Amino acid sequence: MTWIALLSTVVGAMVGLGSALLSDGLRWKRERNDRRLSVQREIYVAYLSALHRASQSLRAVSLGDHSEDVPRNLAARAAMRDAGLVETREHLVLTAPERVVRAADAAFQSLRVLRDRIAHGQGMGSPEYEADLSSYNLHLQVLRNAVRDDLQVSSLRSEIAL
Repeated sequence: MTWIALLSTVVGAMVGLGSALLSDGLRWKRERNDRRLSVQREIYVAYLSALHRASQSLRAVSLGDHSEDVPRNLAARAAMRDAGLVETREHLVLTAPERVVRAADAAFQSLRVLRDRIAHGQGMGSPEYEADLSSYNLHLQVLRNAVRDDLQVSSLRSEIAL
């Protein structure tokens, strides 16, 4: 009779310990995922914000809002550089899944096309500029939805204009 009591105590202790370890493991995994999503969200916000700063600065250059001492092509390049886009892009490339990196690169490349268009003297109102701006907006929308998907948020059905 004493062996049965001892055996049931050992089995009970093993079940309790096992459930505690399982519970801790699940909590650790959930917290790790929450931390990952938080870090990714910060990186995504930084990248999208840098894209926005660059886009707004390029728009200003296209309207002639830059120092007269600086040629338009240099002002357009400075607009991209000063936005901190390359640095935040590197953070994203190092941490994001490939589909987000591809969408981010497509948005970056389309903004560079827009920059080059502005650098060559075309601006708001020209058909080429408007086509490049539309392309950038499309790539930006794809990027936003890729980011939302990675952050486990449903995609946007409507387009958010620049």
